[in-house]
Amino acid sequence: MDKLNQNTRCEQLQKLSQEHHDSLLMAEKLATIAETGTEASLREGMDILKKYNETELETHLQHEERMIFAPLIQEYGQHVDLCITLGKEHGLLRTIVEEISLETAQKDLADFARVLKSHSIVEETELFPIIESL
Repeated sequence: MDKLNQNTRCEQLQKLSQEHHDSLLMAEKLATIAETGTEASLREGMDILKKYNETELETHLQHEERMIFAPLIQEYGQHVDLCITLGKEHGLLRTIVEEISLETAQKDLADFARVLKSHSIVEETELFPIIESL
């Protein structure tokens, strides 16, 4: 799942798919930082996480919520549960970014990495195929 399916995605999803690929790399980086656990590395991880959120992630999440989740919920009720689950994960990612502190950084970075990785994979393997079929 390293490369995901970004090269085979419809044109409208290619940018988001590339962002998912990038998010898997970020998740791996943050998980590695969390594993080291030194104060210096955790501070660096917190900085990386906050910058990533400000420059890339929040825009990505908002785009998905407005352009994918909302229309799917309105037009295709059978996909509501998936959209709600993914939306809750968006909220969890945001909460971790907002509440992370040096005292919680090791757990928070590991949790963020785990959720970001699984979330990106679900969107690629479950959500995007649904969108492409519609």
